[in-house]
Amino acid sequence: MKKLTKAAVAAAAGTALLLGAGGTLASWNASVSAGSATITAGDLAFVETAPTGTWQVKKNAAATAVAIADISTFRAVPGDILIYTSTATVRARGDNLGFTVGLTPGSITGATAGAADTALAATLSGAVTYAVSSTAPGVTVTNNSFTISNVGAAEKTYPVTVTATITWPFGTSGSDNANKTGAVNLSQFAILVDQVAAS
Repeated sequence: MKKLTKAAVAAAAGTALLLGAGGTLASWNASVSAGSATITAGDLAFVETAPTGTWQVKKNAAATAVAIADISTFRAVPGDILIYTSTATVRARGDNLGFTVGLTPGSITGATAGAADTALAATLSGAVTYAVSSTAPGVTVTNNSFTISNVGAAEKTYPVTVTATITWPFGTSGSDNANKTGAVNLSQFAILVDQVAAS
């Protein structure tokens, strides 16, 4: 009896030593291959349909706009309204893709750092409005942008027209003198296609 008791105590002590030494007890496990699978990303791109946009001018806020082939030859004065129109296509593909089309916070900058250019840029920067429209079926424009959700696996295209209107208002007598001979550019004018959570 004493030998059996000693053996049992020794076995229990051995187990305690194993656990106390930081060991772990293994259990059965198994793995199964997920098989061959490929994940393919969708696409979201903006493609211009014309190399450049077109310019129109409403001279002295006239009701009818006149096309201007080369806007750099036109000498704007207070009261004129300049309209720039650009057409493009949004290309999209994605089972859970949602996106908006709008305009980046643009700015009009002076052609140079000269006083007249800087003054004219400041005057016109606060006189620009933007509009976005689309003829795509089922698209509703809201706040000059539209949202498409759940485009789908097949590629789809959406035509977009963007218009920037610069209205140079009349000021008080002599208030625009600093703008004389000034020159500006619209190099910061850009269309933004931005992914959003699909509804």
